[in-house]
Amino acid sequence: MRLGDSKFFNLFALLAASSNPDRNRDAWRVDMVDWTRERLSHKGPNHALQIELHTLIRGGRRGWTLLCGHETWWDAGKLDAFRNGRWTHLAHGARGDVIAWFQERERELG
Repeated sequence: MRLGDSKFFNLFALLAASSNPDRNRDAWRVDMVDWTRERLSHKGPNHALQIELHTLIRGGRRGWTLLCGHETWWDAGKLDAFRNGRWTHLAHGARGDVIAWFQERERELG
């Protein structure tokens, strides 16, 4: 698994759903990581868009900050998105520490 690959995003979605099952919280904590979710949406006469940003912060020694975004665009009145992109950005810390944390959560969800 690498940051930003499909396995990472599948695990990310599974962990987000299991730790915030109703999707009603904008901030929560998962095993020493503070997790926040922000959403921007807009609907106009021709197009609609939604951008969701997740910020995960693990403090302390070997801490890290990870941003994960999901951007979706639709033509007005259609259900299928014409743009659906996901991305990650490691703002602080080591990739290996982030991957190790996600792999441990994967084993716990097992």
